[in-house]
Amino acid sequence: MATQALEDALNIIELLRKNYSMGVSELSKELKLNKNKVFRIIATLELKGLVELEKETGKYKLGMNLIKLEHAYIKSLDFLNIARPIIRNLRQEIDETVYMAILHKKDVIYIYEEPTRKSVIINSRLAKRYKADKTAAGRVLKISKKEVGFIVELDINQEDEIIEIATIVRDEFYYPIAALSVVAPIQRVSREKAEKEVKEKLISTAEEITEFLAPAFSLD
Repeated sequence: MATQALEDALNIIELLRKNYSMGVSELSKELKLNKNKVFRIIATLELKGLVELEKETGKYKLGMNLIKLEHAYIKSLDFLNIARPIIRNLRQEIDETVYMAILHKKDVIYIYEEPTRKSVIINSRLAKRYKADKTAAGRVLKISKKEVGFIVELDINQEDEIIEIATIVRDEFYYPIAALSVVAPIQRVSREKAEKEVKEKLISTAEEITEFLAPAFSLD
């Protein structure tokens, strides 16, 4: 009985991860469970901070405690220990915010951040989840599974006035394990500047990290 309840709770979390927010009726229909049972599970998850209610919509979404658990896991990833000082060097060189991100199903999660020291900053993406197709980091991770080398994706969000340019980091099997990206206000980094100045430094940094992770491969 307890095992089934745990499985149902995990299924609810996975549905909320996939759909971002859902009501009790929607969850009940999707999981083929009665509403009372879904509500009891949701109440327990809410008590633990794993889900939270959106008062405006009456629907539930993932809670901060679940995000904290994800963040704790992310911080334990070994390759970040190698990447951190190299990423920090890139941030010092260009003085714009640098991220490392990973794929999770159809989403991309930004797992590490080296923030700019400039006065005009943008909202942090650290430990946040975005639709992969909506970000340069997500797209480059998806494309790189079928391509070789250090391909680059660029995304300009005109509404938020943000530009992101991303490339790939590979492991000892030359598999793409993370995206390395620079995110900045377009008032400071135009498309031209990103393609002419940032791109070269970004790829060089990704190559350096990959050389530490995959010393058996030649990048020449």
